[in-house]
Amino acid sequence: MSKLFTPLRIGPITIKNRFMMAPMENGLAAPGGFVNDRIIRFFEERAKNEVGIILTGSVGVSPEGRGLPTQLSSYDDKFIPGLKELTDAIHKAGSKIGAQIYHAGRQASEAITGIQPIAPSAIPCAIVGNDPREMTVTEIYEMKEKFIQSARRCVEAGFDMIEIHFAHGYLLHSFLSPHSNKRIDEFGGSLENRMRFPMEVLQEIVQLYGDKVAVTIRISADEYLEDGLKFDEVVTITQKAVEVGAQAISLTAGSYDAVEYTIQPMFIEQGFLVPFSQKLKELVDVPVIVAGRLNSADLIEAISENEDADMIAIGRGLISDEELVVKMKNKEYEEIRYCVACNQGCIDNVFQGKGVTCLVNARAGFEAERNIIEADEKKKVVVIGAGPAGMEAARVASLRGHEVTIIEKEKNSGGKFDTLAAPPEKDSFLLYKDYLTSQLDKLSVQMVKADVKSVQDIEKYQADIIVVATGARQTVPPIKGSDLVNVLLAEDVLNGQEVGETVAIIGGGLVGTETAKYLSDMGKKVTIIEMADAIGNGVGPTFAGHLIEFLAKRNVEQITSAKVVEIMGDKVILADREVPADHVIIAAGYTPNSNLIDELKAAYPNVHTIGDVNKPRRIIDATEEGFLAAALI
Repeated sequence: MSKLFTPLRIGPITIKNRFMMAPMENGLAAPGGFVNDRIIRFFEERAKNEVGIILTGSVGVSPEGRGLPTQLSSYDDKFIPGLKELTDAIHKAGSKIGAQIYHAGRQASEAITGIQPIAPSAIPCAIVGNDPREMTVTEIYEMKEKFIQSARRCVEAGFDMIEIHFAHGYLLHSFLSPHSNKRIDEFGGSLENRMRFPMEVLQEIVQLYGDKVAVTIRISADEYLEDGLKFDEVVTITQKAVEVGAQAISLTAGSYDAVEYTIQPMFIEQGFLVPFSQKLKELVDVPVIVAGRLNSADLIEAISENEDADMIAIGRGLISDEELVVKMKNKEYEEIRYCVACNQGCIDNVFQGKGVTCLVNARAGFEAERNIIEADEKKKVVVIGAGPAGMEAARVASLRGHEVTIIEKEKNSGGKFDTLAAPPEKDSFLLYKDYLTSQLDKLSVQMVKADVKSVQDIEKYQADIIVVATGARQTVPPIKGSDLVNVLLAEDVLNGQEVGETVAIIGGGLVGTETAKYLSDMGKKVTIIEMADAIGNGVGPTFAGHLIEFLAKRNVEQITSAKVVEIMGDKVILADREVPADHVIIAAGYTPNSNLIDELKAAYPNVHTIGDVNKPRRIIDATEEGFLAAALI
């Protein structure tokens, strides 16, 4: 048997396998931090599918330390009944459950809590845009008691594990880090002093509850900041934590000031934390838990078999596929719907105060209401267009028992998947394309190559239901010279059309900036021309900093607040300057391919439109609309 499916003992508890659902913000709790049915169903779904232990995500120990309005809380006894309902549900579903207790510290927001944030030092967090004040010594000891009381409540509520959050720039981590702790008293300066408060919190919780529940810490192996916490000090911290009673060490990375390492986008290497867990296992005698873009069955198996870590913590991978553990247990690797590390539905949504969803899994966050149920009446369904919306609709309709045919005019299915994956660091999107393709093959969905130009083109299929998923096409703005031969569309370039050495891109949104990455990485001299006052509209917070850095390293020029007057054979004329260019690339928006909809609706009583044919957006929207349309057929 794979080591992944052997038990692991942590302190007083035994976990049935080596899979942990990593603690990750999900935005699903009720406002104020109360448990509701939605968050229970979210975690319950993973528990039913063989996850060994589920960590809740951050649980606030004090009102001013909550990072989100929909984040679980444990700062008052009034939260115990709801938390007990959650733990009972997870236990009944077959899993253990842990609470990650935390205080957001300098990364809290007064806009959410109504209270000024507190921190070891009065250093604002740029991402949050706040104004924290420095804690007094009295407040530090009062906060220690709040952590202890939070742990008490979690034990009373039936949690099996208390994980104390020493990571991601939150309060305890901010005391540990020289980046955020500039104190000159007994809680700042030397590592011994910086450790004092977090270690006192840990030690007292271990002493009080370590025989009842597992007491562990989660810590950033590297903060990835020049003046931040580095691994050599983290080793010392973890060894001290074990000395005072920590029963396992869970490794993560980063802080809000290096946010891309906390929830790693696709440009961060898969398994980047494994070298840290390898080393730490040599230095501590308690289980070591590792996370960090573990979206490969082979990688997960290798970590376990090589004993690079004792437990695998997976967050987004269990959002994208709640059945991941079952599929690995049954060696159904081709069935796994991997996380693509886009962060669009999970952390981007959460940062905006929304509940978690998923680009590849429309059920995520909607486990109660979105289910694939066998249809009472089997119908013939014709899907026009084999992009992500059409493929997802075909998958779900087929699973429900309908007879499904997809008609696609292009040689290969997938819509814009290949185009989207062309720029550097974006090939993870193909994981979703591969999943949908393999599922449609498995379900024997009929694929037809044809260009549907009129109702007559589909009459022979005798469809009961028509699903239109014909997507969108790029638009060309009414600029003088836009019809010249040196003017190209961004998609054509990303699909391989050659360009000269000097390129101007009109449009600095998501498509324009990705095209700039693609061409500048090939050594082209690129200028982005954008009418807004900044580039990158639509780029998520965990990608934005890296995008700017990537373009800067390749000397991509950015002209913002620009007005294009004319395109010529060798340049673009702006209102205030001229930009030399061998080729001009248009990345200025999309329009739906909706010309057939009215004709189809006149001929068929049941016509659904999904994806970009409704309005040009993102794959996450296409997936959701494809799922919902098929679920209602």
